[in-house]
Amino acid sequence: MGVELATDRAGFHEMEEVNFSDSELVYHVRHALQSVPLGDSDSYDQLIGVLHHKERLAPDEVALLVTSLKALSGAVSCIDMVHHKSLLSSIFGMSLWNYGPDVMDALLELILSLAASSGNYLDCSLDMLVSNFMPPYSFLDLLKQPRGLTRKDQVLSRVHSTLKDIADLVPLAPSRLVPIVIQRMPNVFTKEPLIMIYVENMLRLEGGAIRELVGNMMLVALMDRLVDLDVEIAWEEVLQDDCSKGIFEMELEDMEEPADDVENDGGELHRGSLSRKSLGGNLIAEKLDSLMVLTFEHLESCEAGGRLIEVFETLVLSFQTTVLNAFKSKFAQFVMFYACALDPENCGVRFARMLADFFVCSTFPPLNRMSAVAYLASYLSRGKFLTASFVANILERLFSVFLSSHLIYQLLKNWFLISCVLFYVYEVSGWWFGVWNIAKSMMVT
Repeated sequence: MGVELATDRAGFHEMEEVNFSDSELVYHVRHALQSVPLGDSDSYDQLIGVLHHKERLAPDEVALLVTSLKALSGAVSCIDMVHHKSLLSSIFGMSLWNYGPDVMDALLELILSLAASSGNYLDCSLDMLVSNFMPPYSFLDLLKQPRGLTRKDQVLSRVHSTLKDIADLVPLAPSRLVPIVIQRMPNVFTKEPLIMIYVENMLRLEGGAIRELVGNMMLVALMDRLVDLDVEIAWEEVLQDDCSKGIFEMELEDMEEPADDVENDGGELHRGSLSRKSLGGNLIAEKLDSLMVLTFEHLESCEAGGRLIEVFETLVLSFQTTVLNAFKSKFAQFVMFYACALDPENCGVRFARMLADFFVCSTFPPLNRMSAVAYLASYLSRGKFLTASFVANILERLFSVFLSSHLIYQLLKNWFLISCVLFYVYEVSGWWFGVWNIAKSMMVT
């Protein structure tokens, strides 16, 4: 059942009163572990008391904890899942955020030894590291101070370094890590600072040393969470109770923003897409806004590192499987738009053609085709980085679907959809000449 806290404190002071050398303490720890199956748990209980001591530690207490953790690293072969459950629970329950660098290093050395020693401890070791992606609730205010940010860097740099070390020693580790990260991902109602720091770690994995093994799934999971947040924002809040707005008028530029913020240097989307002004007080919208800005910054770093096209392919697959099927999604599309703005010639063209392919291909479900053409209209109207000739080619391709319609209901349905696209592109982008030429050819036909 474990050891009660009062007993833990007594055990700590009992061990503290005995002066062990490092080698003697290693022997003492081994003996404590080996004695438990024989019915003698006194020394074992004292050891657990050392690990449970979480109050502000004096220098000699820190030294004892560090030495105990290092001794355990040398005695991993003596640890048994059945007889030492309370010890393992104590180890895997320790938070790096509560300790200084010396204890962090000793604890992570033990975690690495456990992960590499037996497959039985691999998942628990990875779970412990992922649990340290986020600080305890009591630590949140400290993150606003320099010493809190220093502790954050100390913890997370060590966590990711240890994850890489485990992946190097245990080839199976990355495949076990992915489901743990996804399962521990905060839900949409978690406090914004905790979601932000968790996603920072996910993106760190995506761009880090083991990105080839886990990166794709980090992006997919992030897009899924963005959509989860997106659909929590009610249509009434977006449309501001204006029933006259249609499917293509749910975009962010329709919301009132300062003129300076509407466009960036290239005339395309700006970072911080969601308007906190128009959705002020909506905590879900604020979380989505912050996560999208964080994602935009990551895309910028990918572009600077020459990885944007690689990352974009993962985003496209995620968009096809998640966003296109989430019919209440309103804002997640702007992650794709931003990636396209960073590389118009490759990503920008690829995305428009993908959406057009979805609409043109009659084998896709009708709802997916309608969703694709809605997103295409939104994209073409806002993608000022796209050339007029390319936009015209895409619109003409959509028009070819209308011409190939044989049944009257198909003709009318495609006429309606394509007309919506044409008028929406005109209304938002003001690109009148090209739209008029295509519309004129439709009317002549």
